[in-house]
Amino acid sequence: MASQVFTYILLFHFHLYIIHAHQFKSIHKIPSPLKFLNQLSGVQKGDNVKYVSDLKKYLSYLGYLIYNTNSNEQRSEKDNIFDSSVELALKKYQKFYNLNITGTLDANTMVKMQEPRCGMPDFYRPDKSAVFPFHMISYYSFFPGHPKWRKKKLKYAFNRNMKEELKPPLEHALSEWASATPFRFSRVSNLSQADIKISFFRGYHGDGQPFGSKDAGLAHTFAPPDGRVHFDAAQKWSSKGEKDAYDVQTVGLHELGHALGLGHTRILKAVMYPIVHEGERKGLHEDDINGIKALYKF
Repeated sequence: MASQVFTYILLFHFHLYIIHAHQFKSIHKIPSPLKFLNQLSGVQKGDNVKYVSDLKKYLSYLGYLIYNTNSNEQRSEKDNIFDSSVELALKKYQKFYNLNITGTLDANTMVKMQEPRCGMPDFYRPDKSAVFPFHMISYYSFFPGHPKWRKKKLKYAFNRNMKEELKPPLEHALSEWASATPFRFSRVSNLSQADIKISFFRGYHGDGQPFGSKDAGLAHTFAPPDGRVHFDAAQKWSSKGEKDAYDVQTVGLHELGHALGLGHTRILKAVMYPIVHEGERKGLHEDDINGIKALYKF
């Protein structure tokens, strides 16, 4: 993919749910694209079980494993072997999410994987031959190559299909980033003239990450200087703190962090943590601010 893109893990990132999200009105009616996990309970290193290849694809998308998910070649029997690469990938995933590091698909890990999240990966490989080190130096992270804006005055625009009540909380999220950075945001009416383009879509919408898939998550964002921010319109969004809906201001803060160049963090209370729950509201955390300061050196 030419552009780099981050996503709020329902996650969580790519393959994508084969279901057309526009056929549903709420996430509660969409079968989980990660249902294959239910078939893997109790598997361990050395087992040869159907659906292990799906686990490998998912861990690869999130950046924990090197696995060719795009090959059209017929998969071999080895693809469903729970090997040492899967064990190491699960250990890294468990470390990132502060779980017990077992290297197995235990109950707590399965629950964590099925929590709603950003569609962006947790890690990006600098090249396809490199293996990520298990040790992680910092909590906040950036896109590969550290892409960032070369200007501090950014224009933003909303897609005309957006509900009016969702615009103020997203503008509040922009104001929160402005209060912690040198960035200043001004609204324009034409999406094509904006640096940051905020849209709500359903299902397939032309960017290769259809909503309703496990890769697209609740929302996803393309790195600077692309600036596209996409939310899944099939989800139930809240601008007033309802407990049975996703807080658009919180998810907006997260996705706008991606739009400025930030990746995910391991800090649970930080807004750049990749998982979010219904009714959860967050503001910027010290880790978020430290990350943006480190990226832009201010």
